[in-house]
Amino acid sequence: MDNVVYIPTDYFARLTLYSFINTIIITSIVVLLLVFITDRVKFLPKINIAFTYIFILIIGLRLLLPFEFCFTKGINSPIIMNGIEEVVSTPIISINTNNSINMFHILCFIWALGAFIFMSKYLMGYYFLCKKTNMMLPCEEERINKILSDIKNKYSFNFKTKVVIFPAFDAPSEFGFFRQTIFLNSNKYNDRELHYILLHELEHFYNKSNWINMFLSVLSCIYWWNPIVKLFKDHMNELIETYVDAFVTKELAYDEKIDYLRCIFDIYKSENNTLNANAPTESIIGIGKRNRLLNRFKVVVNNKKINIPICILLLFVMSFYVFCSGRYVIQSFGKPPREDLFNITDCNANNSYIIKENGYYILYYNGEGLIRSSNLKDLPNDVPYLEN
Repeated sequence: MDNVVYIPTDYFARLTLYSFINTIIITSIVVLLLVFITDRVKFLPKINIAFTYIFILIIGLRLLLPFEFCFTKGINSPIIMNGIEEVVSTPIISINTNNSINMFHILCFIWALGAFIFMSKYLMGYYFLCKKTNMMLPCEEERINKILSDIKNKYSFNFKTKVVIFPAFDAPSEFGFFRQTIFLNSNKYNDRELHYILLHELEHFYNKSNWINMFLSVLSCIYWWNPIVKLFKDHMNELIETYVDAFVTKELAYDEKIDYLRCIFDIYKSENNTLNANAPTESIIGIGKRNRLLNRFKVVVNNKKINIPICILLLFVMSFYVFCSGRYVIQSFGKPPREDLFNITDCNANNSYIIKENGYYILYYNGEGLIRSSNLKDLPNDVPYLEN
């Protein structure tokens, strides 16, 4: 059956082993490409934050929906997919004569168990922090509340915000989707430092980055075994921090920008990254890596502006990614996807027939065109061939 090619059925979308593997591979390549491009200081922050959100949603939704579609075309690969299918379908434990547990079943179980553990840990952390936050009284220090009020009036931040002094956190952080909370540690900040910190955290709430962070966290919990997804999550969060830095400092003079950077660096030096690392919050210093902070500092000092051509170029890359990942799928040579629950031995004169169309012999099973071949002998001989 060397020329047999899979023909999609009438289903609009379905999950197969091949579509999943192809989605993971193509997405990982695109993520590494995006990280490579956006990790260069000369590109930052030349990409609009809205484009960043689009990239995150496109890649995230594709990973959550690794389907092949009715318009997907199969590309036969006798070397890659045949070997993968042989490994994952090898029986390991026999249940009875017709059923067995293979490597594919074991891998799926390990994946589901890990996703459940990581997701439960994330949700429990969010729940307990919500509960703890609700019991905390808002900050009553007049100086802090006045700075907060002045910032909200100046930038038209028309949403409720609760400021809490939480010494357990080493760095100022923001938390919450519906009840926005800013955590300040026990450090004594002057008025200018408080202005920088509160404006930074309020801008996170304003541009909804807390929702994006939640989406990335869920994605990272589901794909806990894929380091590329973890890299994607951390890098996108750091990229958002860079845009927030650019927003906070866009109206500042050079010496004021240095003052802002000094404030961030002082927080970084005093941060032990203990409770913050395990809580579903966004710290003002991001993931706290020195090279990331250096990139953020360079962006602030250089005052780079958004470059529309670069945004359009990256949008084109993402469109090409969506097209290729949905249009083409590499599959096992000469076989339909194994999850289709279709077996060529099930075909007989009662449920199948063969016709010739455009030079190919097409096998129809229960009214659906499933496989085609240039040689009639490659198809089951007990299925009737309808010449007319």
